[in-house]
Amino acid sequence: MNKKILDLISSAKIGHLATASSSLQPYLTPVVFVIEQESIFIPLDDKPKTTTIKQLKRVKNITENPRVSFLVDHYEEHWKNLWFVMLIGHATLLYQKGKFGNLYIKISIDKTVYWKFRQSSKNGSIYKRNRMISSHIV
Repeated sequence: MNKKILDLISSAKIGHLATASSSLQPYLTPVVFVIEQESIFIPLDDKPKTTTIKQLKRVKNITENPRVSFLVDHYEEHWKNLWFVMLIGHATLLYQKGKFGNLYIKISIDKTVYWKFRQSSKNGSIYKRNRMISSHIV
């Protein structure tokens, strides 16, 4: 993953984790995260919850279907500053004592999509989208 993409991801305060059940019912959750060694780690314990960790919908979904998407974005009223990075990959539950808890969702990244808004010089707005797989532009 190139430095620009890593810097954008690292600048985000929250991400959005998309999972799907075995019946492909989607579920979206805002999450805190850390990025390390080109993987995303989402801590699951050490936060107040109304249910057990194993009963969390995102945990059940990952157990049934490990394919996930993870999105970080930036919005401002001035659209020239809009961007998002979407990571597509597979998730595993990682039981390991760490800085942020003992249980993590680890996302191994298969594909990275980066998008930035760009305004054309004459005709209003156009969209620019750079597609990346791992760290190679496609």
